[in-house]
Amino acid sequence: MGCEKKTWNLHGSAPQYVPYPYGAPKGPQDVYVKAKECLKQTTAEDFAILLARHFTSFYKQVTGAIVKIVEKPWKRVYIDGQPHTHGFELGSEKHVAEVVLSKSGVLKVSSGIEDLALLKTTQSGFEGFIRDKYTLLPETRERLLATAVTATWRYTFDNLLSIPTKPLYFAERYSEVRKVLVDTFFGAPIEGVYSPSVQSTLYQMANAVLNKLVPTLLVFSCLFPCCVINTTENAKSAFPSCKLTKCAESKCGQGLMDDTNFQFADDVYLPTDEPHGSIEASLSRLHSKM
Repeated sequence: MGCEKKTWNLHGSAPQYVPYPYGAPKGPQDVYVKAKECLKQTTAEDFAILLARHFTSFYKQVTGAIVKIVEKPWKRVYIDGQPHTHGFELGSEKHVAEVVLSKSGVLKVSSGIEDLALLKTTQSGFEGFIRDKYTLLPETRERLLATAVTATWRYTFDNLLSIPTKPLYFAERYSEVRKVLVDTFFGAPIEGVYSPSVQSTLYQMANAVLNKLVPTLLVFSCLFPCCVINTTENAKSAFPSCKLTKCAESKCGQGLMDDTNFQFADDVYLPTDEPHGSIEASLSRLHSKM
């Protein structure tokens, strides 16, 4: 939160600071109270807006507030196809919402997905890149591609009056963005879609989101921590963003290599997360000020 600067007077009295909500032993009291006041189910974005309005209106010395919420996806457990009455499991991806609000009413609303784990077992390649005397990596049209997508987007709403009043509006937009990302990454259920490079797929995913949610999104950014998994036969020429080791050259093959009839046939895969590369794309509309 942004606060006006205050100075100490000669009598040693304290400046007008906002009581630190996280200093209490039981946690952020302002947040708990505002959560209690919510009589209906709400979204992370709407709750962030509510908190930002509270801090900028209730405290006269606060000139602006930044509220960030990370929502973890607890999902109901299914046992033998039946939903459990009180059992839940924690998913991997996270829903992120951030609101920036000034006392004058200027507003920025952003949402995001973190750690959306995706894997393609085929229809991924890396070809058509610039080659020169320093290039060692051969082109390929067949490899596995795994990543954990982080995506963020900013809405066009710039003041409190422009926020939609429809219940769970932001939850619907979040679900739409997630679906577009997944559908674009994988393609149709049977035939899929070929990816000539991670960079190409990353751009296609970001572009598809902006085109799908035309009137509401201003900027969309997507980050791929890239892990490309090649077969053991091609391990030495693997994509440089993922370290791969031939099983025959590692400890898992010791004792078997003496058998001349033992050999790998593109049937053992060994992905590792270090070293890896991160590829990022950010797309905006022509009228965006980023």
